[in-house]
Amino acid sequence: MKKWIFVLLAMMLVSSCDMETSDNGDFDGYWQLASVDTLATGGHTDMRDSLIFWSVQKRVLETRDNRGVRPNVMFRFERTASSLVLSDPIIDNREVSDIPVTDYSILEPYGIFDIPETFKVLSLSSGAMQLENKQLRFSFRKY
Repeated sequence: MKKWIFVLLAMMLVSSCDMETSDNGDFDGYWQLASVDTLATGGHTDMRDSLIFWSVQKRVLETRDNRGVRPNVMFRFERTASSLVLSDPIIDNREVSDIPVTDYSILEPYGIFDIPETFKVLSLSSGAMQLENKQLRFSFRKY
């Protein structure tokens, strides 16, 4: 009898919890910005020491400056196999309240110039990603 009560209790617990999963595949995770190429001039900048990261989970993308120079900004995103569109930027200010971004110039150090910002997905694997907008090509490595 104890066995059946345990099984019933376990079934109730499992059925009462909804597991949220993401269909982002390799895109989910923690990405370090490794380099940026300027499309107009062909310039190349190694960005590994900048400690800029993108964190992706479910339908939220966060740009993070681990040196603390720039504000962390969260975006909603839509992604297909060939594109990524960022929208609805919010400054991450957990101490008080998140702040909607109204001055998009604070996004420029992250290489984001328009909202919505559209990127071409040039490549995406479990360890590397390349994105391109109208002005820049971004190379990331996954942590």
